[in-house]
Amino acid sequence: VLYAPGRHFACRQCGGLGYAMQKEGAGDRASTKADKLRKSLGWQAGILNGDGGKTKGLQWKTYQRIKNHNYALLQFSTPDIARKFG
Repeated sequence: VLYAPGRHFACRQCGGLGYAMQKEGAGDRASTKADKLRKSLGWQAGILNGDGGKTKGLQWKTYQRIKNHNYALLQFSTPDIARKFG
């Protein structure tokens, strides 16, 4: 696929174009990933919202693993968000 980022047509790599996720910082990517995990558990999106409960049919071991991964992502993204807002 060819794009026209300037005067000439070029491929994505030659034109220096990237996907939105590639242009995000590490903290933003961690927040996005945490929101996806929260959505998979049926929780409300957003790092300031509390944890929801375990959904029916989900094993406790899997629930704890996902919850711990979510917590680690939040610990990584929170300082980045705090730095942005001062």
